[in-house]
Amino acid sequence: MSTKFQSEEAKELYYLQADIEAGDSSQGPAWHGCFQLELVILTEDHDGFVWMSKYADSAALNEAWEMVIRTTYPMEEAA
Repeated sequence: MSTKFQSEEAKELYYLQADIEAGDSSQGPAWHGCFQLELVILTEDHDGFVWMSKYADSAALNEAWEMVIRTTYPMEEAA
């Protein structure tokens, strides 16, 4: 039996409210949710699969979240 969740922890977090969200898996390539207390970023792709990335500390989490923002909402360079 396949599951859309990488782990039981990812499933539990998915049904909670993320502290910060970015993107949209139904209209874009992916949704991302940042859970600051758990030091986790969840990602749901357009196929509905959910996986998590866990970080050692808040600095690493914040750095990863900044990368999510940069890739989800790329800035166009001025001409």
